[in-house]
This record gives sequence, C-alpha cells and structure tokens, in this order.
Amino acid sequence: MSKKILKEFIFLILALICIIGSKFLPEMWGLSSEALQVLGVFFGSLIMWIGVSIDWPSMITLLALGFIPTFGFSKTFSGAFGNTTVAFLLFTFMLVYPLSKTNFVRRCTISFITNKVARKGPWYFVCFLFAAITFMGLFVSPSVLFVAFMPFLEDIFKVLNVKKGGKTGNMIMMGTAICISLSSGMTAIGHVWPTMAIGYYVSATGNDVNQFQYMAMGIPTGILLIILLILGFKFIYRPDDINDIQPEKAINLRGTVPAADLKEKIILAVVFLTVFLWVGPSLIKNSFPEIYKTINGWSTAMPPLLGCIILFIIHTDKERILDFKEVTTKGILWGSILMTGAATWLGACLTNSDIGISQWLTSTLSPLSARLPVTGMIVFFMTWAIIQTNFSSNIVTTTVVSAVALSVLTALPVGSVNVATVVCMVGFAAAICNMTPAGQSTINTVAIGSGWTTAKSMFIWGAYIAVAGILILSFITYPLASLLVF
Repeated sequence: MSKKILKEFIFLILALICIIGSKFLPEMWGLSSEALQVLGVFFGSLIMWIGVSIDWPSMITLLALGFIPTFGFSKTFSGAFGNTTVAFLLFTFMLVYPLSKTNFVRRCTISFITNKVARKGPWYFVCFLFAAITFMGLFVSPSVLFVAFMPFLEDIFKVLNVKKGGKTGNMIMMGTAICISLSSGMTAIGHVWPTMAIGYYVSATGNDVNQFQYMAMGIPTGILLIILLILGFKFIYRPDDINDIQPEKAINLRGTVPAADLKEKIILAVVFLTVFLWVGPSLIKNSFPEIYKTINGWSTAMPPLLGCIILFIIHTDKERILDFKEVTTKGILWGSILMTGAATWLGACLTNSDIGISQWLTSTLSPLSARLPVTGMIVFFMTWAIIQTNFSSNIVTTTVVSAVALSVLTALPVGSVNVATVVCMVGFAAAICNMTPAGQSTINTVAIGSGWTTAKSMFIWGAYIAVAGILILSFITYPLASLLVF
C-alpha cells in the first residue's frame, strides 16, 4: 500500500468515525441528537474533502444526511441537485469549454501586451500582462485558464529572453497565479465559491443578490489588490533583471495567432449575450422594474442554459460548435459540481431551524459578538476565511465560514450589519489562496512545478496578498459596498 493510499484510508476512517459515531452520542450541550449527527457529518465531510478528495466522498455526505430523519433522502437529493446553483455551474462550465479550445486566450493577451502603452517599458508590460490575465479570469474557470495560459506564458518568456532563476520570471509567474486566483473571486461567472456564497445568503434570507451587485463589490476589490501586488513587486521585491525585458519584442507574437474564425466569433457572441442577461437587468432595475422582475425571475442558470442550447444548435464546418459527449467528459468539473451539491445541502442542514445549530451558535457566540464591534466581527470572519482557504479547499472554506457568519450575523439587531455584503465578501476571500499548494491545487502546484517560482516565494507573496486582502475587505470593501451596492 502506497503512502498516498494509506493517508487517504486513515482520513476516511477518521471521517467515518465522526459520521457514524455521532449517531450514538447522547444529547449534550443543549443540542439534540439530530443536531449532533449533522455536526458529525459536517466534520466528517471536512476530513474527507481535505484529506481524501472533493468528488466521490461527497456521495458519503449525501448518504449520511439522507439517514437523518428530519431530512431523509428525498429532501437530501432535492436539496443537493434541485437548485439553481448546481444548474448554474453545470451550464456555465459547458458554455465556456468551447471558448477554451479557441485561440482567444492568446489573442486577448497579445492585444493587451503589444499596445503602445505596454511597449513603453518593462513595468508597463507587466501591468498589461496581469490586466490581460485578470480580464480573462473574470469569466473563465481559474484552473482552465491557468492550464491554457501556461504554454503561451512560456512563449512570452522565450520571446522576451526571460531566464529561469531570475527574479523577473519568478515575479511574473507568481503574479500570474495570484491574478488568476483573485479574478475567480471578482465575479460569480463560472466561479464556484462566489456562486455558493450568494446561494447560501439567498437560501438563508430569501433576499436576492444579483450578478451586477456582486461584481460591483468584487471587481474594485480585486483591482485594488492587484495594484498593491504590483506596487509590492516594484518597491519591495525589486527584481534586478526587470530592465532586461524588451517589451517591443512582444510585437513578434502577433503573427503567431491566426485571425478569429466564424466559430470563435459565434462563441464570443453567445458568451457576451449570457453576460448581458446576467448584468443588463440590474442596470434597468429602477427604470423598468417589470422587465427587471421578469428577467431576474429566470434565475442565474437560465442565461448559460440558453447559451449552451444556441451552441448545440449552430453548426460550423459541418459540426456542432458544442459537442455534448465531449463537453460532459472534458468540460465539466464533475468533482466541483458534486461537492457543490453536497456542500449546499450540508450548509442548509447546518442552518436549519428545526435542527437548532444556528440557535446554539448564536447563543454560544453572542457573548463574543456583544463585546466585538461590527468591524471586529468582519475582521474575524475575513481573517478566518482567508487563512482557511490557503490550507484547504475554497469550496469548504465558503461553506464553513458562510454558514457560521449567517448564523451569527442574522441574529444581530436588524440594520446593525449588512449580512449580504459580508457573505459575498466570504466568497471573494475564498479566492485569496496562493500561500500553499493546498489553497488552489491546480494553479499553485503547476506554478511551483514549472520551475519559474518556488514554494517559498509563493508562500511569502501569497501571505502578502492575504494580509492586504483582510485589511481591504474589512476596512474598504465592507463600508463602501454596504453604502453603495447592497
């Protein structure tokens, strides 16, 4: 038995002890037997998701919750898959898959880094490179974007004569990984953790948070963090070989990518239509309330569903633009879908009033919350979310912190705290995750394994962004978003 299999087996046994053992615990601490069972499933799931995997162990979560009488299997399956969050992610993954197969990533990056301003100097070039990555990351899955972008980044290094082992190459690789991670928190378009945070809030309160509201909070926060990252690189890291970059050489990359064909133009048009249906209604909310109400009632899952149908119908070169078999086997992150379903229902179980965990958390933490000002509680939740997301799954972080935040904050006097802002900020905080390989396994592991950066460098600069994130979210994002957005 290999060390990896043995480690997973140990974690699985520990998880099963938590889940099964909780069924035999007597009532204690003011919690009912079923409440203790839900907590057992909660902690057992955390152990499996962190130590084993995020895909098939989620089936154990659903199985265990189904055996709790209050929920049963009918409610569990309905709660896990009968909601717009899972459908939204499923259709969005399908929609952006054909885009990842085109030359869009290269073409978009080239347009950013070869303009006149980007060619003025090395730091201009770095700024536009990070801007290109961030822009694409607003609507492309971070893992997909990073894997697609890596070969092109190698080409950029080759054209600009950037050497491995130098500080500039290290800086650009770290910046690429951090910008892509941050972009996954700036919008909820095809990004799991912001979508889950919004879903938890809507489910718990019945109030709506739309795509425009989230982006009005997330995009400015992300831009501010990226500016601080670049300033940190320039004035703290200070790469000694930055002036070896000759940005004008990037112009040679223009001839390496063919012009967009009809297929790519159709895909881009459909993606634009989808984004418009998400964002557009919010812009006419006050002017045309009835139209807003109608379109908003379609849910966030409808636009990508419509987009997928269009791409299934249209043919180019005698082939469908979107192939069902291919997209379901290669384009959908089924592990994320399954875990999202399990985590969504688990979060609902944790906050279920009949179970009593929310009331117990409120009474237990009320002495602490009574002594802490609102700002102190926000700093607490942001610190918790950002620390945890750097050492465990982004989805697990969103689930845990959102559930506790909703339980505690909704019990406070009405108007004392903007719960929508805090929960959406948790979704953003889950994307500040570059300190360790566990934080964002695909991105951080591939970046470190590329040879352009090291685990030590990623930890240091991931921590730099983590601290900056706590401060900005707590003292800038919260007051401004509460006042202007939510």
